[in-house]
Amino acid sequence: MGDEEQPLWRRAATHTLHTSLMLKVMLEDRLHEAEGLLLADHEALLNIGHAEEPLRMSVIAQRLVISRGGTTKVIDRLEAMGYVLRRPDADDRRATVVELTRAGREALKRARPIIDAGLEEIWSAYLTDEESVVLIEVMDRVLEANQACC
Repeated sequence: MGDEEQPLWRRAATHTLHTSLMLKVMLEDRLHEAEGLLLADHEALLNIGHAEEPLRMSVIAQRLVISRGGTTKVIDRLEAMGYVLRRPDADDRRATVVELTRAGREALKRARPIIDAGLEEIWSAYLTDEESVVLIEVMDRVLEANQACC
């Protein structure tokens, strides 16, 4: 079945997924080359860094939309780089919480301009502000409708 023969909703979803994957690869290449970080590492640092208190591993997994095992690998990498510290949760010793180190905060600061430059070049250069608003509204609606999943 050719692209034009597919239902419009399928074409929109497929294009969204393909564009998202392309964006991930392009940003990750730049970030890895400059800082040795994967995009998941950066997302973990962002989530941990913007939290008001250390985050549980389960919360990080949920926010990154990856498995707990995948989250453990991300946090292992970041811990080996000296960017995060792991410790038992004071409220529940069975759980582990993660917090940024000073080096992690510095890595996050260095990564920001890399991500911003990449997004500007490969994303925002092709969208008007109005199109960006529509995309945000549509993606928010899809995310909210499916939030129970992830």
